[in-house]
Amino acid sequence: MESYSIFCYNASDYIKEIAKVGTNSDIQLYHRKDGDTIMTFIEPVKYPEKISSLTDSIYPSDMAIIKVTTISRDLGEVIVALDLMEKRVGFIIVSEELRPAIKKIIENTSLTGYKFFTGKPMELIDEIKNVKINRSEAKNLTVIDHFFKVKGVGTVALGFVLSGSISKHQKIILSDLDREVEVRSIQMNDEDVDTAGAGSRVGLALKNIEPTDMERGMFLSDKPFKYVEEIKGNVVPQRNLKLNLGDNFEVFISDIMRFQRGKFENDHIILDKKIPVIKDKAVVASNNIVPRVFGTINL
Repeated sequence: MESYSIFCYNASDYIKEIAKVGTNSDIQLYHRKDGDTIMTFIEPVKYPEKISSLTDSIYPSDMAIIKVTTISRDLGEVIVALDLMEKRVGFIIVSEELRPAIKKIIENTSLTGYKFFTGKPMELIDEIKNVKINRSEAKNLTVIDHFFKVKGVGTVALGFVLSGSISKHQKIILSDLDREVEVRSIQMNDEDVDTAGAGSRVGLALKNIEPTDMERGMFLSDKPFKYVEEIKGNVVPQRNLKLNLGDNFEVFISDIMRFQRGKFENDHIILDKKIPVIKDKAVVASNNIVPRVFGTINL
């Protein structure tokens, strides 16, 4: 079974023709199954009002689809976010007239390898299926984005397997609480499975946890988590931005599928709450800077 998670910006008309509507909150998910291929499309429906809707949609994605109808500040912010989060695979739906301008805008970013696309929605499906994603087996890691109680089942968490795999009856650690939970059952595309590999969109019935104890951006892993509450070092702006960062202003760590608030002062960030260390650097955002997603800092 091959699974793809695809971030989508301004492409609802395409996605609604090729996929079924799924979970909806500040991010909208759509699903499609073609034989042994499952595709999950993720759309930031509360963007641009909520920048976290954008970053939460990008974080678990394997690739991106951007439809360009006009060049705008919002489009620029989306491109900066994709660049900072290092999403190097994708498609740009754009007219021949706008293509030269877009090609120039994405120069020296992670988007330089994106393919320009002018075909029909169903033709896009074939393009996606031809993409090869390098999956990491180094660590079993699943990120959770929605959770709720189901009568007769208990706590159900929805999320994406980012690396490794997750199995039925497996006992794993839930981040932030550092609590051992058991996977009672797994569903993919409404079908029961015993194991789900990297890239999979999963529904997990969990034992030993209540929905009231959970929040978006928690992780499940078979390895203990390390945390950070103070991040030392300089914020490095996105390469095309020229920002004069001051001191003592509100920032957010925004690429763990959670918008964690902190304060930037004296060349370090003090967070309101600890975060699990998943990568060697984090994306930084602020509602007081344009674009709001603007740089990275080493963890």
